[in-house]
Amino acid sequence: MPFNIVRSNSRGLFNEVLVNLNFIESLEPNEPQKETPINVKILRGLFYVHLYAALEKVVNETVEQVMLIIKSNAIKNKHFAMHLNVITLNSKMQSFKECGYKDYFKKSRDIFNNIDSEESFEISNTVFSGGLQNIWFKTIEEILDSFGVQEMHVPPRVKMTIDEVVDKRNSIAHGRESPTKVGERHRCSNLRIKTQEIQLFSEDFISAFEIYILEKKYLKPECVNEYP
Repeated sequence: MPFNIVRSNSRGLFNEVLVNLNFIESLEPNEPQKETPINVKILRGLFYVHLYAALEKVVNETVEQVMLIIKSNAIKNKHFAMHLNVITLNSKMQSFKECGYKDYFKKSRDIFNNIDSEESFEISNTVFSGGLQNIWFKTIEEILDSFGVQEMHVPPRVKMTIDEVVDKRNSIAHGRESPTKVGERHRCSNLRIKTQEIQLFSEDFISAFEIYILEKKYLKPECVNEYP
């Protein structure tokens, strides 16, 4: 299966996350009403950074694998599903975006002419590089929409959990809040629920792209049999 390594890496990452959470939980007072030591609050706050890192790594590795597989087939641009031109013609759209008025028609014509091109264009590895360093759920939706992945349905609760983890991680990483402040809000039992939601989402994210690749949904239906 094309995503076995990505899936194995994901499970390894989340195993580390859970080992870390188990350690923090072993230091946490059994009685909720008892004052939590500051070192435990700090560790609970920093846990958001660890959990976010696992999510970001999974999303990045999955997208990288998808791009690698698509690029390896030297596909003629006219054979791609229409929505994938957002990715395959990205460099030309960037050139259009940056051009002055005198080049407007030339650059726009270049984009439209190449939609049905016989050429196989080099797909940039940096198409999503900016967004993949700060993975809000909106970013994930943009990735799914760009590839045309429709097999993934994420419950509102999980969407909120993803954004919460990103927000807490950013608050700590950029110094808006201290790990102590963030970590005093939730006990490990609550963090475990969030971890399970993020891990299940990560598994579903990989599976959605695996189906996408195996069924060659990046191609026009009539062109599927032209590529191995």
